Amino acid sequence: MIALTLIGCGLGAAIFLLIVQIRPPKPDPLAMLARFDQAQTAETPPVRSEIAKSATAAGVETKLGRWVSMELARRGIAYTSLRQDLALNGQSFEATMGRKVVVGMLGFLIGLIIAVFLGVAGLSLPVGGPLVVALMIAAGFFFVPDFDARQAAARRRKQFKKVLGAYLDWVSLQMSGKAAAEQALPEAARIGSSWSLALIRHTVSNATRSGQNVWVALTELGDRIGVAPLRELGTLVQLVAHDGAQVRDTLSARAASLRAEELADAQRTGGKRDQSMLMAQILLGVGFAVFLGYPAVISFMRV
Repeated sequence: MIALTLIGCGLGAAIFLLIVQIRPPKPDPLAMLARFDQAQTAETPPVRSEIAKSATAAGVETKLGRWVSMELARRGIAYTSLRQDLALNGQSFEATMGRKVVVGMLGFLIGLIIAVFLGVAGLSLPVGGPLVVALMIAAGFFFVPDFDARQAAARRRKQFKKVLGAYLDWVSLQMSGKAAAEQALPEAARIGSSWSLALIRHTVSNATRSGQNVWVALTELGDRIGVAPLRELGTLVQLVAHDGAQVRDTLSARAASLRAEELADAQRTGGKRDQSMLMAQILLGVGFAVFLGYPAVISFMRV
């Protein structure tokens, strides 16, 4: 009885640590902008409070993730898709890799605890079975942070595309009023306060201050966060940047394409929900038929 209690306590503690590792705290939008700014500009000497915060944050998990990142880079494994998702979510790649390793170790521990619990309960596994079970659970848990990051990034990428379409429409409208692209881009980014517009505004402002081509900066932003329409837009506009009319037409066409894509996505989502409602109605009808027919069937079988 004491062994089962200790095993249950260890399993509960491992599951709690697993949940804490899988669900990291949501980053603040200002912190996200600071990370993008740090990636674009040179590093500056931090103040004493920032040094204390960074020293506190640089725990075993971050150091382990940094070591894993270096080993992956040496072997040519870029993890490009995961890096783009984490950049869009405002999360660090090193911290996420460390979290993956920690979650995998917790999964291995949970697998061993389950194997011991089964052994105590009288269900003995073959030789090497506990190790195989623990490794399988560890491998599954190792990819849980990837799945979580991709889900969050898919939602944010959808929001970004929606805002990007409205932003391009506003830029095109301002250029129709004889405004130059260099003036219309930062002005149009001030129409809202969402994180997407804040990111665009931050990128445009940094490019203007540093003397970088704005369209090149937007192309790099689209490549860094994995938003293909923004990356393609920047590449196309660079080809016709000398002609303001062609730039305006390109922006209008891209905005119309984004609206059409958003409409098609909404129709697909509506179709899936209609199918879900249809299945629910069918199951409800079957359940009601069973409810009505069950007494008659029981009465017939008793005869």
